[in-house]
Amino acid sequence: MRAGADAKVFKKFFIPILIWGLAPAGLAALFFYLQMGILSLCVYAFYVLLAGARIMTLLWMKPLQCARHVSDEVIRIGETVKVVARIRNPHWFPILWAYVEETLPEKMRIEGTTKRLIYLAPGETAHLFYSVSFTRRGCHRIGPVVIETGDIFGFFRKTRMEKQRDFVTVLPEYTEIESFQIGQRRMLGDFCAERSLFDDPSRIRGIREYQRGDSLKRIHWKSTAHTGSLLSKVYDPIEVAGATIVLDFHKNSWIMAEQLARASGRIQEDTRPTQETALETACSIARYLWEGGWSVGLLSNGRDPLGIPGITLAQARSMESLGEALEAARAGRVDDRLEPVFIPARRASEQFSLIHENLARLELTDGLRIEYAILDAIPRIERRQVLAILTGDCGDAFIEAVLKTRALGYRIMVFIVRNTAAHDRAFEAFIPAGIEVFDLEHERRLSEIATGRRFY
Repeated sequence: MRAGADAKVFKKFFIPILIWGLAPAGLAALFFYLQMGILSLCVYAFYVLLAGARIMTLLWMKPLQCARHVSDEVIRIGETVKVVARIRNPHWFPILWAYVEETLPEKMRIEGTTKRLIYLAPGETAHLFYSVSFTRRGCHRIGPVVIETGDIFGFFRKTRMEKQRDFVTVLPEYTEIESFQIGQRRMLGDFCAERSLFDDPSRIRGIREYQRGDSLKRIHWKSTAHTGSLLSKVYDPIEVAGATIVLDFHKNSWIMAEQLARASGRIQEDTRPTQETALETACSIARYLWEGGWSVGLLSNGRDPLGIPGITLAQARSMESLGEALEAARAGRVDDRLEPVFIPARRASEQFSLIHENLARLELTDGLRIEYAILDAIPRIERRQVLAILTGDCGDAFIEAVLKTRALGYRIMVFIVRNTAAHDRAFEAFIPAGIEVFDLEHERRLSEIATGRRFY
């Protein structure tokens, strides 16, 4: 380590001294010794010119300051974000020329000025005004600004990449399942509980003798009239319905599904990648259950590029971990985290927004397999919840993990997306264990499933 540090110091300081100091002095002395006065003067003047050009390039590059303002950080597909990038010269000397260009996501509609050749007087600021229309889901990076400048003679050029990068989260689309089944009612109390503080007045278990304090609504008037004595209704205790949506976002789980979709020609009808269909389906299920008053949660082995899984960007701004996470994301370092995205099931007004934004940032991973994510998260999921699992594959390890989870008493529904062979295998393995299996070609298939079956 010490030898490497010494080599860097030598390269950074001593080599420039040799090139720009000793070399021209030595050549000038050599030409003077050989009595070549005019030539030595010309060589010395040329080296002075080179040194001035080099100093000019270094001086123009270092003082430049860049900043960026993005109008929105969380948007929907098709919406536009307005961006203003500022490049400022804070020093007393002018910068005769600099070329600045923004680094932007590919295949997006961009309008405005994203690159420009500028002259900056002392204290002057130049701007780049442009807008970006996002056409696909994801966490998209805006930046960095790339700056190039050099001397006026054209001898040297230097390029710098700014540190600041901003991120825009584009929310995924979802299907309004309710519109396909008008009149179907989703009750808030869907399960009978052994113990509960609340009763469901729509579920009468039986009758009993009237007790002091029973309300008039609780009296069973028909039985009272028949027997001649006051009788009260006995209701079933209830438990609020809950579900955790499990989304497999491992790369290997979608390779075969994508190949089968292309071979069958379905890829021409829906140009989205297969995993995007699964993600939008998960979002549709979450919306459907949340609107029905369910407690909804999310579990996925996908990768969060910002390193803040399970929370929104607005929530993360008040936490100490945001700075470190954003720094890692902006530096573009390899992310080897295996932590899954887990949002506990809750009934809250902001719960769907939380799930929606986390699904928007989700990226494929080649690390944690979904079967290990399920087994790791099971202790944190209530046993009475439904597990709605979406995947594109059905391997031995996945089957074993799902059967173990079922043996613990969990209700499970498995959605196989665009992979008929995996669906057939899952059907054979899971149906005998009481696990429902569905072949899901697209999210519109959810309306057919929801019409005849409930998520419990």
